[in-house]
Amino acid sequence: MNENHGFTLIEFLIAAGILVCGLVGVTSVFSFVIRTNNANRQIAVASSLLSDKMEEFRSTAFTDAIWTRRTGSETLVVGGERYTRVWQAGPGVPRTVTVIVYVERHALTRRSIEVIRATTLFSPIF
Repeated sequence: MNENHGFTLIEFLIAAGILVCGLVGVTSVFSFVIRTNNANRQIAVASSLLSDKMEEFRSTAFTDAIWTRRTGSETLVVGGERYTRVWQAGPGVPRTVTVIVYVERHALTRRSIEVIRATTLFSPIF
């Protein structure tokens, strides 16, 4: 009797196909985790930039130059990424202040996406 103890070509192709499907699933999970981690880092940096600007408004007197300009923007590079912080202060008392932070998502297209926005009221009475 001739007994063959090896794999046939069909068995090998089926095993290779199952292995490839598993590896594609694992790589897609890694890709998702990397994108999510990057987005979470950008949100954390943007939150910090927003709270810094709000604190700057809170700590200045109503007669300071920051209140007379009413609008402004600045570009900051944090961790190799470009963030743009835009703010607008309304007239009157209490004053409405809106701060928006954008991040440049793609270096080639220079497309900016809004990451976080906050609006609050400031008054010398509070």
